[in-house]
Amino acid sequence: MAGRLAGKIAIITGASTGIGAATARLFVAEGAKVLAADIKEPGAELAALLAQHSDAMRFAILDIRSEPAWAAGLTACLKAFGPPNVLVNNAGALGSGKPVHEESTDAMLAAFESNVLGMFLGMKTVIPGMIEGGGGAIVNVSSVWGWSGVANNVAYQTSKGAAVMLSKNAGVTYAPYNIRVNCLLPGYVDTPMSRGVTPDEAQMLIKFTPLGRRAEPHEIAPMIAFLASDEASFVAAGNYMVDGGMAAL
Repeated sequence: MAGRLAGKIAIITGASTGIGAATARLFVAEGAKVLAADIKEPGAELAALLAQHSDAMRFAILDIRSEPAWAAGLTACLKAFGPPNVLVNNAGALGSGKPVHEESTDAMLAAFESNVLGMFLGMKTVIPGMIEGGGGAIVNVSSVWGWSGVANNVAYQTSKGAAVMLSKNAGVTYAPYNIRVNCLLPGYVDTPMSRGVTPDEAQMLIKFTPLGRRAEPHEIAPMIAFLASDEASFVAAGNYMVDGGMAAL
């Protein structure tokens, strides 16, 4: 029996570990062909997937902040599987955790390069082919902190908020071309990036989560798979929380 992502060709960024690796695993299990991309080499989970599913997965080093790197990633996908009809913009950066008056201009710009520019370049790269191919699905991964206010970490929160509006703009712009752009807003998830927070910050994040715990990456991936699938055929330009109830507080 074909999976619900059969016929999908996806580029997934930030795929070496965490949410990206869990999403790549689920996509392949559901029948998709996947170009897993990251600025760093595959972690253990993704390396095992690549070895097990060499017919359905390829890996490419891709710095999402570079337009030529995106062009090379698209070429790698075309050579391996054909034109992508799914893009998951999952890669991003955490930021320094500082408030406005202590943040540096360089750190602010770095957050926007990773969390906004990279997402913009990914869409800019794949959308022309999606238009030519008659449609597609794009899932941009932002954060609950791009929606709800929190003290400090101005670079992360502001850039993730910009990612929400970038997704909404693209969702409205490209819906007439049957390209569905949606934004996913995870809460506190156990990933290598989130492990960079201090123990006090971790306790604060759990306190702000009504379910009382952090999520595992495999709990986030199913929403991405749904938004990428034909089951979500009337879902466009939306924002979807997978945050354990955090945004409701």
